[in-house]
Amino acid sequence: MTHLRGTYPIVPTPFTDDGSLDVESIHSLTRFMVDRGVQGLAILGVMGEAQKLTEAEKVEAIRAFREALPRHLHLIVGTGAAATDPAVHMAKQAAELGADALLVGPPSVQNDDVIFTYYQRIGQAVDLPIVLHDYPASTGILMSVPLIARLEREIPTVRYIKLEDPPTGLKMERVRQATEGRLGIFGALGGQYAFEELDRGALGIMTGFAYPELLVELQRLYDAGDRQGAARLFYRMLPLIRFEFQPGLGVALRKEILVRRGAIRSAAVRHPGAVPDARTLEHLDMILAYLREEGLDV
Repeated sequence: MTHLRGTYPIVPTPFTDDGSLDVESIHSLTRFMVDRGVQGLAILGVMGEAQKLTEAEKVEAIRAFREALPRHLHLIVGTGAAATDPAVHMAKQAAELGADALLVGPPSVQNDDVIFTYYQRIGQAVDLPIVLHDYPASTGILMSVPLIARLEREIPTVRYIKLEDPPTGLKMERVRQATEGRLGIFGALGGQYAFEELDRGALGIMTGFAYPELLVELQRLYDAGDRQGAARLFYRMLPLIRFEFQPGLGVALRKEILVRRGAIRSAAVRHPGAVPDARTLEHLDMILAYLREEGLDV
């Protein structure tokens, strides 16, 4: 079964200015990410505006990302849904289209037995690693440590968790203890705690950030044993990490930066979705100027 470790950016779904799916930009975005040393991509997550796509568009997006991404790099596809049958259906679609792993958020029912059955049925339907998406701020569902441990223990394909339930470091420790270290943990939540999460044993970073090469370098330094160098880089990145991760604006800001960097053609987000005003973009420019003065290539 696919082994995941390293930096997996949660990437946006590119649209044209009129809101249509932009397959050309999917290819250019993938090349952009590959050139910056990532170990793969995670698509159709919160950053990917998956809830705003039709099923046909999701299929087209998965196919385009898989075509553009070299086979030795992993494609993780978001297939969670509000109910079990659509989630199972989407998981099968992703598998047929070449996904290497599934990123699966829980159903919209706050009941541990219901959540367990949902993941169990997905695991029975598709023989791909499942990355649990533990992000209550987005899903509205709290996944307790005992439930997470049961999912790992009783469903063979539940291999990883994208942990975004703060305080993330404390929950990481509890999950590791409850699963005896068997469940691979990825840091996320915009990268706000990426260094601390690596320092607590995270396998890598799975988050949206418009400068993936900085996350790649952060993990390289940490894995090479340069803990202080990794910390220094992280502390320099934090102003941009904080600004990019603004609730409601994060997707649009990251798309704006990716347009500037030549990765995609348009910063369009689908309705409902906020777009940054002129003052917000001015503040972004101030942060980028500061980071350049600090020696970062942004």
